[in-house]
Amino acid sequence: MIKTISKDGSKMNEALVKQVELAKVKNHDVLSRGTGIDKSTVSLHLSGKRKISLDHAQKYSEFLKLPLIKVIDDKVAKYRIVRYIDENGIVTAGDENDFDVIICPNEIEAKHEKIIYNKQGKIAYWYNPDINCSNTETIGEYCYIKNSKEALCGVILKKTSRNMYLVKNKHTNKDKTMKIDVCYPISCITFTKFSTSTKIEDSL
Repeated sequence: MIKTISKDGSKMNEALVKQVELAKVKNHDVLSRGTGIDKSTVSLHLSGKRKISLDHAQKYSEFLKLPLIKVIDDKVAKYRIVRYIDENGIVTAGDENDFDVIICPNEIEAKHEKIIYNKQGKIAYWYNPDINCSNTETIGEYCYIKNSKEALCGVILKKTSRNMYLVKNKHTNKDKTMKIDVCYPISCITFTKFSTSTKIEDSL
């Protein structure tokens, strides 16, 4: 039986240990050779004495022929991608078969935030659904903007009339007047190609 309890009583790498046991891989040498991870590091991972990195998790998942999400603990913060944005700044719901998440291994607990994702540029646009134009000033801010007919990301320049606003689409650098039913300030932009955050496809 592989131990999963660390010295401080907390459990680490439970998902990895579970998948290794299901695969009936009992020899650390086999895992080490198959993944290219040093045997002593494999031992530390499986004993729960060292948390696996995303790089190591990827190697384990490839060796075990599993989706990456299967070897990452539930304790790792995960954020569902709720919309997709194209190169022109237009936001859509995506395909009904899209079940993608962003994982953030350095966060202890997921915040109440949502993600709009650009697949081409591998860019995540974050917003908090509790912070919107009904409770915060959004003029001059880069926002996720939507009404019943369209949605985009842009800067709200000014109000022109009742519920109508002049908006600059930063992706096309064009201005347009549009109705705004609701808008959410973008709180953060993450270039996932260069960050510790990782996008995992079809994970749910």
